[in-house]
Amino acid sequence: MAELWKEVLQMLANNNQNILVKMCRRSLVRNKQRFGIITAAIMLSAFMLFSVLTVGTTYFKMQHQQEMRLQGGDYDALLVNGFTEGQKEICGRDENILYAGTEAYAGYAMETDVDDTMYSGMLWCDEVQWENILAPAREWVKGEYPEKDHELMATREALQNCGKGNLGVGDRFILTYSDKKGTHTREFLISGIWEGYGTKDAFYVSESFYKQSGYQLRYNGVLNLKFRGSLIRQKTLSDLEKSLCLSNRQYFMPTVTMEKTAGVLAGMAGLVIITCISAYLLIYNILYLSVSGNIRYYGLMQTVGMTERQIYCLIQKQMLCVTIIGTGAGLLAGFAVSYLLIPAVVRALGIHKLAVEISFHPAVFLGTILFVGITVFLCSRRPAKIAASVSPVEAMRYRAGSPRRLSRRTGRLHVLWRMAGEQLQKDWKKTGIVMLSLAASLSVFLCLVTLIQSQSAKTVMSNNMDTDLILQNDTLQKENTEDWIHIMDDAFLNDLEGITGIREIRPLWSARIIVPWEPEFSDVWMREFYEVWKDYPYDTDVEAYKRNPEKFYSFLKGIDEDGLKTLNDELGGDVDKEAFMRGETCILYRGGLSLDMKRLEGKGVVYSPDGSTDTQYRLNIAGLTDDPYYGSSTGGAPIVIVSDTYLKQCAQNPYIAKIDIQYEKEYDEDTERKVKRLIDISPYARDFSWESRLEDMKELERAQGNMMEIGIGISLILAWIGLMNYINTVLGSIQNRRTSLAIMESIGMTDKQMRGMLMREGLLYAFGSVLLTATVGLGITYGCYRALNYTETAFKIPLVPVIIGVVLIVLACMLIPTAAYHRLAGGNTIAERIKEFE
Repeated sequence: MAELWKEVLQMLANNNQNILVKMCRRSLVRNKQRFGIITAAIMLSAFMLFSVLTVGTTYFKMQHQQEMRLQGGDYDALLVNGFTEGQKEICGRDENILYAGTEAYAGYAMETDVDDTMYSGMLWCDEVQWENILAPAREWVKGEYPEKDHELMATREALQNCGKGNLGVGDRFILTYSDKKGTHTREFLISGIWEGYGTKDAFYVSESFYKQSGYQLRYNGVLNLKFRGSLIRQKTLSDLEKSLCLSNRQYFMPTVTMEKTAGVLAGMAGLVIITCISAYLLIYNILYLSVSGNIRYYGLMQTVGMTERQIYCLIQKQMLCVTIIGTGAGLLAGFAVSYLLIPAVVRALGIHKLAVEISFHPAVFLGTILFVGITVFLCSRRPAKIAASVSPVEAMRYRAGSPRRLSRRTGRLHVLWRMAGEQLQKDWKKTGIVMLSLAASLSVFLCLVTLIQSQSAKTVMSNNMDTDLILQNDTLQKENTEDWIHIMDDAFLNDLEGITGIREIRPLWSARIIVPWEPEFSDVWMREFYEVWKDYPYDTDVEAYKRNPEKFYSFLKGIDEDGLKTLNDELGGDVDKEAFMRGETCILYRGGLSLDMKRLEGKGVVYSPDGSTDTQYRLNIAGLTDDPYYGSSTGGAPIVIVSDTYLKQCAQNPYIAKIDIQYEKEYDEDTERKVKRLIDISPYARDFSWESRLEDMKELERAQGNMMEIGIGISLILAWIGLMNYINTVLGSIQNRRTSLAIMESIGMTDKQMRGMLMREGLLYAFGSVLLTATVGLGITYGCYRALNYTETAFKIPLVPVIIGVVLIVLACMLIPTAAYHRLAGGNTIAERIKEFE
């Protein structure tokens, strides 16, 4: 019996795969326009994924490169203020740590025969530090790292700072320097010169020089740690810190990027997910429109004997063909735009003159193919099932774009507005998908332009430095007060005020003071200072401090009312302005100590002007600041910040230590050039040093490399893709409505009215998409921004690109539907377009 049934089944079997393949091929050829739209949707999705992921990967690679360059080396954490051999062995045994490089302070350069106000550091680093940690931040090296105690490695900047910019590798010069054992003068040989990023105003010395300097790694060494992976859990960092058993003076400091790696990766994942959702919605919407518009065709196929399974297989074969074509075209387009068009556009716009390098990863290529294939498969299953399950009778009655009948009521709105609104209400699912797809593209665009704006060199520098130029009197760093010079006197201030382009000048006054020993405050301060910064106990010097407090000198720093306002804002507004300006209270520069106001509450600092120990003053402590602007080298006693009027009353001959200059226009190169020209003509030009926000911005731009250009490329891609997505969606929608629109024309609707209705539909889509972007999209943008914003830049939406984007979206939504209708209608008459339905 079983054999009989087998024979019967074989007789009834109908191998129709070849027929389905032929039908698939013919349908693709005969319906080029319909399947062209589907292919374009798949191509755009593949193009969007490949381009965004490729260019996005490059962007974050450039971001990592920027941080590495700004740090001066490729490390993830620091162990500062010394380390023991045991702690280094713990790091060496840790399987998560790839490198542990050693760097140590070996003294500082004081003067040459050209410049006697040098304060360039002298550093030593081991082979791991030089070859593995610092090497990625170097651009080039000539010569070799020092091996003998009379050799040193320098940068051009360090040589120019000491007046030896004309020297090269193999040249010698006389240098006076200071180390733990005192002041020395000797001849040094330049064994090498390097250029790149990092500490460029320091000299690198040999290991033998360091061993003779008197400094010890346990007090002055720094351990630079590089982890094996880019994602290190916070628990791993905490466990490592705990295992090191840090002393009170030591600090374990992960870099900002390492601490926020998890958040950055989460933000990146969020952007990728939104991009994938946008691609999914685009493909689903086009397939839904295509299949729903072809329901009658599939119904007719059933009337001639085609089964549901055969219809389902036919649709899947069609989707396979268009997927292969669309994905291939999308990858080619993505490659062309990412590697050819974006670099060309960036250079044409003059944004970046050097080559814009794009990174490629095979995972992006394979991931794009896999995602598009899975997306098309999932998106086509639902429409295919709908097409296969509709009976022939239902299919013959089906009208594209009219799934349900709406009750019509006369309203006050213009008839064209009502018709546009009713069209969107006919299929809420389709309308929602179109709006959501457009809003997803807009949201990703909003997120990226916000991130790119926050990472621009100007934004970062404006966030980190609130002034344009800071001038400093380097003579005040000399131990002997007789060598101090008023290089920034009243005449110099008057010349500065006469420069057009300068908005404000704030001098920081300085006077040397003596803080005597007393148990209430100075003893507490000095004990903390020695524990953090000295390599021997405070008890060794306490008696000397009591007898000769002038050897442990410090400074009184004077600020004006505006300076107090800025500083008080940083401290939370806790300082009483009137009491401070009257000279009753002061603010101390903490300088890395662990003291806080709870320990100092109710205490005051007693001091005497330098040279007048018989006269003493007492100021109540109102606050503590760690702003390095107020710091300077001292004998250990605290730096006391007071009002400038009070300082001038107490000090006989105060000096201007620094000048804070703010321009009328930020980053004004012309104004800065005038200030530097004024310095150049000064007889004390070599005694000036400065910190320039403009120079720092240019250095940051150099460190960023192609990062900002890559970000602009991503934004351009997303803007173009969003526009193309909408064009493709509108083409599919108008194609399905050609018959109904032709019927409207047949009953008297004019071409002007048709354009008005379609433009209003586009405006409603634009309004809905912008509303979704301004609510849900803005929330997503803020979340991604918080995760990716490791520089702590304030959240700010760049209005100009956002407004331009919204205007373009509105214009596109208005004009594209009318253009699509006239394009699809072609030159056919109304009767011919209505017959197409039959």
